[in-house]
Amino acid sequence: MEKEIEIIVPFNDLDPMRVVWHGNYIRYMEQGRCALLADYSMTYSDMEQRGFAFPVVTMRVKYVKPAVFNQKIVVRVVHIPDENFLIFKYEILDSATREKLCVAETKQMAVDIKTGESCFQLPEPFLTMFNGGEK
Repeated sequence: MEKEIEIIVPFNDLDPMRVVWHGNYIRYMEQGRCALLADYSMTYSDMEQRGFAFPVVTMRVKYVKPAVFNQKIVVRVVHIPDENFLIFKYEILDSATREKLCVAETKQMAVDIKTGESCFQLPEPFLTMFNGGEK
């Protein structure tokens, strides 16, 4: 499954060099990821109610070209099915030209909230939900 959201870069996201501060791209990715999870009808609150947290355990980011104030950007998020992690790939693009500004990938691992233990396979119902009904 994939999702695209559009963001207009606000002034307060800029660094002293007048481009988007590198950490804000991660916030944009999170907004896209939350929108995609909503398409699965599975928010972080829903996950928590089922007894699991999903912290990011790895992140790879490549900055290609800076975004600037008032630029309209698209965050494209693609979920990659996996039995062990929630894996998402991201592209941040200029909305008008579709020029790549940033690419990234995150992996999230299920953690049992009660015990604090990591799950080395996605627990149900997440395994079925995020892998197209197949285990």
